Amino acid sequence: MSCNNPFKTRTPVEPPSGGGVAIKPANSPENVLYNMKIAFNNYSIQDYLDVFSEDFVFAPDTEDSIAYEDRFITSWDKNRESEFATNLFTKIRSDSLVDRSVEIILSSYEYKSGNDMYEYSYVIEQKDETAEIPVVTLRGRAWLYLREYPDGKWYIYMWLDRKVQLTTMTWGVLRALNI
Repeated sequence: MSCNNPFKTRTPVEPPSGGGVAIKPANSPENVLYNMKIAFNNYSIQDYLDVFSEDFVFAPDTEDSIAYEDRFITSWDKNRESEFATNLFTKIRSDSLVDRSVEIILSSYEYKSGNDMYEYSYVIEQKDETAEIPVVTLRGRAWLYLREYPDGKWYIYMWLDRKVQLTTMTWGVLRALNI
Protein backbone atom coordinates (compact mmCIF):
# COMPACT_ATOMS: atom_id res chain seq x y z
CA MET A 1 0.00 0.00 0.00
CA SER A 2 1.15 3.52 -0.66
CA CYS A 3 -0.18 7.00 -0.29
CA ASN A 4 0.22 9.97 -2.58
CA ASN A 5 0.66 13.31 -0.90
CA PRO A 6 -2.05 15.63 -2.27
CA PHE A 7 -0.09 18.65 -1.06
CA LYS A 8 3.09 17.77 -2.95
CA THR A 9 3.66 20.22 -5.79
CA ARG A 10 5.45 19.42 -9.00
CA THR A 11 8.92 20.72 -9.67
CA PRO A 12 9.25 23.49 -12.30
CA VAL A 13 10.83 21.10 -14.84
CA GLU A 14 7.85 18.72 -14.76
CA PRO A 15 5.20 19.45 -17.39
CA PRO A 16 1.77 20.34 -16.02
CA SER A 17 -0.85 17.62 -16.05
CA GLY A 18 -3.56 17.64 -18.72
CA GLY A 19 -6.37 20.08 -18.41
CA GLY A 20 -8.36 22.52 -20.49
CA VAL A 21 -7.24 23.74 -23.85
CA ALA A 22 -5.83 27.18 -24.57
CA ILE A 23 -8.75 28.96 -26.21
CA LYS A 24 -8.31 32.44 -27.67
CA PRO A 25 -10.98 35.15 -27.46
CA ALA A 26 -13.38 34.76 -30.41
CA ASN A 27 -12.77 38.35 -31.52
CA SER A 28 -11.44 37.45 -34.99
CA PRO A 29 -12.05 34.80 -37.64
CA GLU A 30 -8.45 33.57 -37.20
CA ASN A 31 -9.02 32.92 -33.49
CA VAL A 32 -12.25 31.03 -34.20
CA LEU A 33 -10.47 28.73 -36.67
CA TYR A 34 -7.62 28.23 -34.18
CA ASN A 35 -10.12 27.43 -31.40
CA MET A 36 -11.96 24.93 -33.60
CA LYS A 37 -8.77 23.05 -34.43
CA ILE A 38 -7.40 23.05 -30.87
CA ALA A 39 -10.72 22.04 -29.31
CA PHE A 40 -11.21 19.24 -31.85
CA ASN A 41 -7.67 17.90 -31.46
CA ASN A 42 -8.09 17.94 -27.65
CA TYR A 43 -11.63 16.46 -27.72
CA SER A 44 -13.05 19.43 -25.83
CA ILE A 45 -16.74 19.23 -26.72
CA GLN A 46 -17.90 22.54 -25.25
CA ASP A 47 -14.95 24.53 -26.62
CA TYR A 48 -15.56 22.94 -30.03
CA LEU A 49 -19.28 23.81 -30.00
CA ASP A 50 -18.56 27.38 -28.87
CA VAL A 51 -17.16 28.23 -32.33
CA PHE A 52 -20.56 27.69 -33.99
CA SER A 53 -23.48 30.13 -34.11
CA GLU A 54 -26.94 29.07 -33.00
CA ASP A 55 -28.06 29.10 -36.66
CA PHE A 56 -25.10 26.96 -37.83
CA VAL A 57 -25.55 24.72 -40.90
CA PHE A 58 -23.20 22.05 -42.30
CA ALA A 59 -23.53 21.18 -46.01
CA PRO A 60 -21.81 17.90 -46.94
CA ASP A 61 -20.38 17.00 -50.31
CA THR A 62 -23.15 15.98 -52.73
CA GLU A 63 -21.90 12.38 -52.96
CA ASP A 64 -21.78 12.12 -49.15
CA SER A 65 -25.33 13.42 -48.82
CA ILE A 66 -26.49 10.74 -51.26
CA ALA A 67 -24.41 7.92 -49.71
CA TYR A 68 -25.60 8.84 -46.19
CA GLU A 69 -29.02 10.15 -47.11
CA ASP A 70 -30.57 8.82 -43.90
CA ARG A 71 -28.20 11.00 -41.85
CA PHE A 72 -28.28 14.13 -44.01
CA ILE A 73 -31.99 14.06 -44.96
CA THR A 74 -32.62 16.72 -42.33
CA SER A 75 -30.58 19.89 -42.01
CA TRP A 76 -27.30 19.48 -40.12
CA ASP A 77 -27.54 22.17 -37.43
CA LYS A 78 -25.73 22.91 -34.18
CA ASN A 79 -27.70 20.22 -32.33
CA ARG A 80 -26.54 17.58 -34.83
CA GLU A 81 -22.99 18.93 -34.59
CA SER A 82 -23.19 18.53 -30.81
CA GLU A 83 -24.42 14.94 -31.17
CA PHE A 84 -21.59 14.18 -33.63
CA ALA A 85 -18.86 15.71 -31.44
CA THR A 86 -20.16 14.03 -28.29
CA ASN A 87 -20.32 10.62 -29.97
CA LEU A 88 -16.89 10.90 -31.60
CA PHE A 89 -15.05 12.34 -28.60
CA THR A 90 -16.67 9.84 -26.22
CA LYS A 91 -15.69 6.95 -28.48
CA ILE A 92 -12.10 8.17 -28.70
CA ARG A 93 -11.78 8.56 -24.92
CA SER A 94 -13.78 5.41 -24.05
CA ASP A 95 -10.91 3.01 -23.47
CA SER A 96 -7.51 4.25 -22.38
CA LEU A 97 -5.92 0.92 -23.33
CA VAL A 98 -6.92 1.28 -26.99
CA ASP A 99 -5.07 3.71 -29.27
CA ARG A 100 -7.76 5.96 -30.74
CA SER A 101 -7.31 9.51 -31.96
CA VAL A 102 -8.37 12.06 -34.54
CA GLU A 103 -6.07 14.83 -35.69
CA ILE A 104 -6.85 17.71 -38.04
CA ILE A 105 -4.12 19.07 -40.31
CA LEU A 106 -5.15 22.26 -42.10
CA SER A 107 -3.17 23.42 -45.09
CA SER A 108 -3.34 26.18 -47.66
CA TYR A 109 -5.99 28.03 -45.75
CA GLU A 110 -6.87 31.53 -46.78
CA TYR A 111 -9.22 34.07 -45.31
CA LYS A 112 -11.36 35.91 -47.84
CA SER A 113 -12.43 39.03 -45.98
CA GLY A 114 -15.03 40.22 -48.50
CA ASN A 115 -16.97 37.04 -47.87
CA ASP A 116 -15.95 36.53 -44.21
CA MET A 117 -14.93 33.04 -45.25
CA TYR A 118 -12.01 30.67 -44.79
CA GLU A 119 -11.19 28.31 -47.59
CA TYR A 120 -8.87 25.47 -46.65
CA SER A 121 -7.67 22.01 -47.52
CA TYR A 122 -7.61 19.42 -44.78
CA VAL A 123 -6.27 16.03 -43.88
CA ILE A 124 -7.80 14.22 -40.93
CA GLU A 125 -6.20 11.07 -39.56
CA GLN A 126 -8.47 8.84 -37.53
CA LYS A 127 -6.72 6.02 -35.65
CA ASP A 128 -8.49 3.11 -34.01
CA GLU A 129 -6.45 -0.03 -33.40
CA THR A 130 -9.66 -2.03 -32.83
CA ALA A 131 -11.11 -1.18 -36.26
CA GLU A 132 -10.82 -3.27 -39.40
CA ILE A 133 -8.84 -0.41 -40.93
CA PRO A 134 -6.71 1.00 -38.06
CA VAL A 135 -5.84 4.33 -39.74
CA VAL A 136 -8.31 6.19 -41.94
CA THR A 137 -7.25 9.35 -43.75
CA LEU A 138 -9.90 11.87 -44.73
CA ARG A 139 -9.17 14.64 -47.25
CA GLY A 140 -11.16 17.47 -48.64
CA ARG A 141 -11.67 21.16 -49.14
CA ALA A 142 -13.91 23.22 -46.92
CA TRP A 143 -15.36 26.68 -46.75
CA LEU A 144 -16.16 28.10 -43.33
CA TYR A 145 -18.37 31.18 -43.34
CA LEU A 146 -18.08 33.41 -40.30
CA ARG A 147 -19.76 36.54 -39.07
CA GLU A 148 -19.44 38.88 -36.15
CA TYR A 149 -22.46 38.80 -33.87
CA PRO A 150 -23.82 41.59 -31.59
CA ASP A 151 -21.83 40.21 -28.65
CA GLY A 152 -18.62 41.15 -30.52
CA LYS A 153 -17.63 37.52 -31.08
CA TRP A 154 -17.16 35.74 -34.38
CA TYR A 155 -18.89 32.41 -35.05
CA ILE A 156 -19.01 29.89 -37.87
CA TYR A 157 -22.53 29.95 -39.32
CA MET A 158 -22.03 27.77 -42.41
CA TRP A 159 -19.61 24.99 -43.34
CA LEU A 160 -19.45 23.62 -46.89
CA ASP A 161 -17.51 20.40 -47.48
CA ARG A 162 -16.23 19.07 -50.82
CA LYS A 163 -14.20 16.06 -51.93
CA VAL A 164 -10.85 16.57 -53.60
CA GLN A 165 -10.38 12.92 -54.57
CA LEU A 166 -13.10 10.48 -55.52
CA THR A 167 -11.78 7.71 -53.27
CA THR A 168 -11.18 9.62 -50.04
CA MET A 169 -13.61 10.24 -47.22
CA THR A 170 -14.50 13.73 -46.01
CA TRP A 171 -15.70 15.59 -42.92
CA GLY A 172 -19.20 14.60 -44.00
CA VAL A 173 -18.38 10.89 -43.81
CA LEU A 174 -16.77 11.33 -40.39
CA ARG A 175 -19.93 13.11 -39.22
CA ALA A 176 -22.28 10.54 -40.76
CA LEU A 177 -20.42 7.62 -39.16
CA ASN A 178 -20.64 9.20 -35.71
CA ILE A 179 -24.35 10.00 -35.48
